[in-house]
Amino acid sequence: MKQLNEIKKEREDKQSELFKECGVFFAFSNEQFAEGKTTLEEGDKYVSMGMGGYLPKSKVAAFNAGWKELAKWYKKEVADNKKLRREEIVYELGNHEAWYTGDIEDTMGALGPDYSRKEVWKVFNSEKEKQMELRG
Repeated sequence: MKQLNEIKKEREDKQSELFKECGVFFAFSNEQFAEGKTTLEEGDKYVSMGMGGYLPKSKVAAFNAGWKELAKWYKKEVADNKKLRREEIVYELGNHEAWYTGDIEDTMGALGPDYSRKEVWKVFNSEKEKQMELRG
């Protein structure tokens, strides 16, 4: 059985491959944009995907389809093991500083609609003391 960190690493590798296949690059200045772009087919142009990401317009559909497949794969990998599901919740609670703020809104956004508030609060309440000790 895979560990959560192994699944996350595999997801990162798959994301990198998808980015490469679809010509995605990230640029936060004109200089970085000029460095990242490649020669496009005639009539094609770069479009923003938000958060500094760009890709050829001709690759948007392929990217969206690949991204959906990747999300579906990841969801299945985690859903097949309840322990991993719990680990994912604990990870996102920590990543969004819920242990300090007592607010799970950002965590809920990161986890998505497959996780209920009740489930996340249950994990939060059962883990809070342990996590606060670990984090000092």
